[in-house]
Amino acid sequence: MSGFRAVVTDLDNTLYPWVDYIVPSLEAMVASLESTTGLPRIRIVQSLKAVYTKYESNEYPFAIQESDIFQPYERDFDSFNRLVVDPARRAFKAARERYLRPYPGVLEGLAGIRQRGLRILALTDAPRNAAELRLKWLGMDRLFDAVYTLPGYALPENVDPAIRKRQALGHYRSATRVCELPREAEKPSPDGLRRVLADFDLSPGEVIYVGDNVLKDMPIAEAVGATGVWAEYGTYVSNEYRERLAVISAKAVTRRHVAEESPARWPLAISNFAQVLDVLDGLRWTRPARRKAARGRRR
Repeated sequence: MSGFRAVVTDLDNTLYPWVDYIVPSLEAMVASLESTTGLPRIRIVQSLKAVYTKYESNEYPFAIQESDIFQPYERDFDSFNRLVVDPARRAFKAARERYLRPYPGVLEGLAGIRQRGLRILALTDAPRNAAELRLKWLGMDRLFDAVYTLPGYALPENVDPAIRKRQALGHYRSATRVCELPREAEKPSPDGLRRVLADFDLSPGEVIYVGDNVLKDMPIAEAVGATGVWAEYGTYVSNEYRERLAVISAKAVTRRHVAEESPARWPLAISNFAQVLDVLDGLRWTRPARRKAARGRRR
């Protein structure tokens, strides 16, 4: 086991293909809005994009009522909610049900980590609400000892009363502990990973950190001295999907969730999440070049 006590993993494009889910889900929602409002697609996309930019999340669930699409109908939110928001929400949900799936090897890998007696922790740049909902939807929230996210968002004034009630009852909360980090801890800042190590009394040499972004994830592993494992498979995003995402996604959100195309590499790379087990068992290892900032245990 080489002294490892925990695996810390990124979520988006490491445990599931975020791009493959968010693109068709947003497009289904936009198509619904075209149908119910009669507005041109460009008008809808630009209105939503402004809200996504404000909240730095393409999954902010109240974007429609906070966009200027709602302004002509603001005297009667209830009818707008029923005739416009609800159909769009159902369209997004149906696409999510179809496309949001873990990568092959993820469930096997997480089960194997747990069987070896290690802690499983998540560190993501997604807002708390979105990260919690995805893990809950996938039935994976119980697999983690804790999930570390960026700050979540509050309910807006105009929201379906049923949603407010479910929120109060904890319907959207995950089954595991969720810790919100300050925005300054967004990767490639190593502060989030340092917080994880401190909370669980882990030394860097006892931790494997898995992430898909070689320019954001691997530098934080290096900075604290943990063993960085690059989920190279998470960078395989088609040009078509990148182009479709760029149409509706705020640039800051895309940078947060999708690894940029880059010639940069990392010596310890995996093509399937389950290969983390090979790293734990000492069967898969490429010694990284020794760097001044790295202080983790090496083999």
